[in-house]
Amino acid sequence: MTERNSKNANFQLLALAVSVGFIAAVAGITMWYIVQAQRQPSTAALVVLPEPKVIADFALVDHRGASFSLEKLRGQWSLLFFGFTHCPDVCPNTLYDLKLVNESLNRVSDEEDPGHQVVFVSVDPERDTPEMLSQYVSYFDPEFIGVTGVPEQLAPLAMQLGIAYRLEEHEPGSAKYDVYHSTTILLTDPKGRLYGAFSAPHDAEKMARELVATID
Repeated sequence: MTERNSKNANFQLLALAVSVGFIAAVAGITMWYIVQAQRQPSTAALVVLPEPKVIADFALVDHRGASFSLEKLRGQWSLLFFGFTHCPDVCPNTLYDLKLVNESLNRVSDEEDPGHQVVFVSVDPERDTPEMLSQYVSYFDPEFIGVTGVPEQLAPLAMQLGIAYRLEEHEPGSAKYDVYHSTTILLTDPKGRLYGAFSAPHDAEKMARELVATID
């Protein structure tokens, strides 16, 4: 690695660290809930909050062009992951893990009412149109839901959930820029509240086992 690349990498890590700290603070110290949860009895992979966190309503759009709000999280358990379709490694790896988890949950759930869903939230609406999201999530699992929205809706949602992300500065219309984001998978309960989280690295087999025990 050249000196210039090393400096750029260090800058990016520093910027992400600052973003994480800022967003966690603005989010109503969601990370404090996570730390507190770790002191409570919890499973090996799933960190359960001491008390489910109420989520404020939001207005996004799914990969079919339909509206996606808090109401869409109610009535079933939901696994949420924030990322972007141009992600070179973390996002495809995580969605593959979620595909395996979804297959495991489907084997033990009611076919007519599985009682769970997987939602991929793109924080890169400039490139991730509903059409792009449709192709992307369908590649991993046709049951997956891809959603995105305007920054004015995405940022508050991410903040209240303790999710950090930052888009690299770029010219409008540019197709090449990086997006830095958290790698946590969130779990919401049938009341649409934040119930717990799976921190990286993820173990699909362990996640599936613990989810079956949790949502059964």
